Amino acid sequence: MKILNALKGILLIGAAMTTALATASPDPATYGPALAAEFVEGSSGCSAVEVAGDFLYAAGADSLAVYDIETDPAKPKRVAALRGIRGSRQMAIYGDTAYITARNHGLWIVDIADPHAPKLIRRYDTIELATGIAAAENVLFIAHRVYGVQLLDVTDPRFPRHLSQVRTSEAQSVAYRDGRLHIGDWAVGKLTIADVRDPLAPRVVAQGTLDGYGDGVFLKDNLCFCSTGHDAKSGPAEARPGNGRGVEIFDVADPGNPKKVGVFKFPRFLPRDNDYWTPRVCGDTLFCVDSHNGFYVVDASDPARLRGLGHLELPPPVYRWKVPDDRKLSHDCCASLATGDGVVYIAGLTTGIHVVRVPAAHKQARPELAFEIPDAASPETADPRLWRRDPDCQVRRVAVKDDFAYVAASHGGLKLFGIGADGLEERRTWERDCVYDVCIQGDTLFSAENDGDLAIYRIAPDGDLTEIGRGPVDGNQSVQIVHPFRDGRFLAVSGGTGRFSILDAADLTNLKPVFGDGAGGILYGDMFPTRDRDGVFPVNWHSRGIAWYDLNGAAPARLSAGNPPQGSQLDGIDRLDDGRFVFPARGGRLALLDPKSPGEPKLVEVQGTLADFPIAGIPTVHGNLVALASRRDGKVVTLDLSTPETPVVVADRCYDLSRGNCDRVVFHHGKMIIPAGHLGLFMEK
Repeated sequence: MKILNALKGILLIGAAMTTALATASPDPATYGPALAAEFVEGSSGCSAVEVAGDFLYAAGADSLAVYDIETDPAKPKRVAALRGIRGSRQMAIYGDTAYITARNHGLWIVDIADPHAPKLIRRYDTIELATGIAAAENVLFIAHRVYGVQLLDVTDPRFPRHLSQVRTSEAQSVAYRDGRLHIGDWAVGKLTIADVRDPLAPRVVAQGTLDGYGDGVFLKDNLCFCSTGHDAKSGPAEARPGNGRGVEIFDVADPGNPKKVGVFKFPRFLPRDNDYWTPRVCGDTLFCVDSHNGFYVVDASDPARLRGLGHLELPPPVYRWKVPDDRKLSHDCCASLATGDGVVYIAGLTTGIHVVRVPAAHKQARPELAFEIPDAASPETADPRLWRRDPDCQVRRVAVKDDFAYVAASHGGLKLFGIGADGLEERRTWERDCVYDVCIQGDTLFSAENDGDLAIYRIAPDGDLTEIGRGPVDGNQSVQIVHPFRDGRFLAVSGGTGRFSILDAADLTNLKPVFGDGAGGILYGDMFPTRDRDGVFPVNWHSRGIAWYDLNGAAPARLSAGNPPQGSQLDGIDRLDDGRFVFPARGGRLALLDPKSPGEPKLVEVQGTLADFPIAGIPTVHGNLVALASRRDGKVVTLDLSTPETPVVVADRCYDLSRGNCDRVVFHHGKMIIPAGHLGLFMEK
């Protein structure tokens, strides 16, 4: 009866609204009648909405907006906006603090003690693309896709402290309760459950199989509600595309044995634009957003017999860039939702906030969930072959000149180490908000800093640095990877998105963007070689194959794209001394790429492979050696390519640093220096 009364309320209120937007459901018999929504005047596109107390918070592309909902929850009134919050994805609020994931921008931490005057506490550099988020009182859980989930101590939000990492297949969203973390694992289609009662040593304890790509998760009593999207995992192959959208319910009373108890499928939807799927539950009513496929209200009083109560499609997207007609969608993306008293707030990715009046909806409670965090033991490596230095920060990248190592140490700044017979000795730090990458060409050091700066320094004989240039890049994009080509005449820069730029560096005090490319693929990491061949170099575009670029003409140009082999988004490229490029192909093989025949890679089998040491990652070539550093697995595999067609694993130079995230190594007099994320900086003895 309660559900029926709620449904009647939806229909009566929807019929009475004069400023409502209404769309017809594809199948009212299955999904219920078309619902109506009221647009929040003055709101703009946003990806995350949350309710806390008497306020609604909306995080968008460049700001966090605050709305008063005390007087009339259906008529939010904007009372504040904090600018500069870029790239928002998801948001969690606990106490007086809002935490906002922002993909390649990391994590924004905002003080909302006074909702009328939110203040930025800081931006935090996360392990990778910060996507999903859940909050306890003093611990954050941040989903990083293929890097799993990062646990942060936020006892003092001004100084987050890395605790640990749970590696999963592709963590998209997370929910926490009672020492257990519930993770929506994306492309593999899994509900993954981890025991995080010891936040320094989390472990996966169980998985449940989803019939779609995994994303949003929500916990109520002993039930876990999992939103799914894109393609189905079961059924005839021809029927799977677009049929993975829906919500699945698991009984998680026994966390080690989740049992699926209900499934409700949303209409088939084929376009793959935008991945946003979120469930929320109030009493017996389930609310879901399914990206461009709309918003759904479902009767969940009997999880085994879920029933549609209503459906809403948003108005068309507001495109701010040129979109081909065949890519334009009829409805904006429902990016997230939040529930208030008698209302549901829907985040329209480009259109703004939309309100649906639903009597069954109510504010979500936030129970006190404090962790006891044990003192962290020093994570010294047990490997006697390596020296370790712990700068107490995330060690991202390293570059070497003479007997000096320059380290991109995230919030630890730009650090200088001396290289001696006993390893590495820290000598100086240049404080910066964040340093992502360093590279050296001659006596010039390039540093990717802050939230979009490319800084240029002159290196003195004693290792000191003098800044000679600084500035943002084309389109004010984030800068996280830098590579000099043509002996420093050009710089290739990227920022963890789907695009990179080439800068003319003839005048180091006045860098000029001269080329930009997207190639229709993904460029989340370092997919570039460290050297070109006569002005030509390849780039690995995930899901699109290898693209080749030429710096020899009047302007940089793309020579070709979509060349084989298609590789992982985690695997990079480097150049061999014979002029070919080496690339770890799928299946544990190496691809040898010749710019003279870009469409004909030579695939070779690796000899002497070791268990649990994948032939994957970002390669560094040093003479006849290739060191593959895997950020995902935290391992380094060294190969002997004396004969490139028969590469052989060098077993005594393979390293397991899986408590960290290894990035591209460098060599100094034949010894590897390995940046290993929060595990520190390592050097071979």
